[in-house]
Order: sequence, then structure tokens, then C-alpha cells
Amino acid sequence: MMPVAVKTKKVKLNLSDIISDLIQQISLRFDSFSHIDSKRILVCVGSNRTGGRGGGIYGKLVPLKFKDGAEMLKFNGRYYAMPRIIENGLPLQYVLYFYTPKFFNLRAFEKIKVIFHELYHISPKFNGDIRRMGKVKLAHGSSKKKFDSYFEAEAKIFFDQLATTEYMNILDMNSRALQKEYSVYARRMKIPKPVIISN
Repeated sequence: MMPVAVKTKKVKLNLSDIISDLIQQISLRFDSFSHIDSKRILVCVGSNRTGGRGGGIYGKLVPLKFKDGAEMLKFNGRYYAMPRIIENGLPLQYVLYFYTPKFFNLRAFEKIKVIFHELYHISPKFNGDIRRMGKVKLAHGSSKKKFDSYFEAEAKIFFDQLATTEYMNILDMNSRALQKEYSVYARRMKIPKPVIISN
């Protein structure tokens, strides 16, 4: 009699929740990120378009307010607002995207660096605006390398703290390994864009 192969059911793994958990821990462990309320950030997973614009992007922060946390923006005689997104009864301030497979194919420490990089873009006032680094190059200032230097020490400390946790097992896997080991899913949503509310 031939042995019968038994299929084991894969454990479900929500990538959005895993990253949200990491963000919450970062905000609790480091003073420079203590202004962040992880409950008001929606973590989503997007797909990189092969060979297209954005094909090299690992992560993206989308602010849901304008400069200084303004609800509206006047441009060319028209008023614009960002869509209002509610999650678990709370109005969100940011949507944070991580892109598959590019982000998930990074080495574990590089994944952590990308998470810290995107979080550092958040305004210290946590008002829905970005951290403005310069008059011309608002997002990164004069140098992306200098921008990364502001949080690199914390990223290394956090990475070391994760060494003996289950998170490290997940971070060590690339996109293919995650799909093989788990039943992987994540939150997906079109990138919110400003809409005209008045002329």
C-alpha cells in the first residue's frame, strides 16, 4: 500500500499586521519616533511594475494632510482635500506602502532600514504632513545619505533587539520563501490622491 501524502495547512501571515507591529515597537522604544501613533497609520502592500516608473521603490509614505497639517490646499483657484480614511474608528494621518517583491526580497537589516526611512518622513508633529527637510528638496534635504544617518543608529539597535524573536525568522525570508512557508496576505489599497472640493 502506497503512503498517502498529507497536506498540512499553512499558517496565515498578514504582512500588513507584522509591519504595523514593528512600527508600534519602534515608536515605543525610541524617543525620536515617540510622536508616531501606529494606530493612525495604515500599512499596505503594493506591487512594483516591472520596468515601469516606481519599479525600484521599496516603500512610500502617503501623507493625508497638506503643509502643517492643513485639511485643504488651494492651487490654481481650486481647493483640494485628501480622502478621509477611518480605521477602527480613528481618522488616519498616513498610509504607508511596502512594495512586493522588491521590499520583501531585501536582506533583513535592509528591510528594517526601509521601515525606519519611511517613518522618519513623518512630521515630528504627527499632523498628517511630512517632515520637511529643505526648501527645495523637501523630502530628503540635500542628501539622502545624510537623511538616513539621522536614524541609522536606532535601526541597528532595533535590528539587534529582534535577533532572537519570531520577527527575525520572517524578516530573513524573501518573497518566494514567505509564499512557500505561509499563506501570505496583506492589506491593499489604491494610493489616496487629492480631490477637488471647490472652485
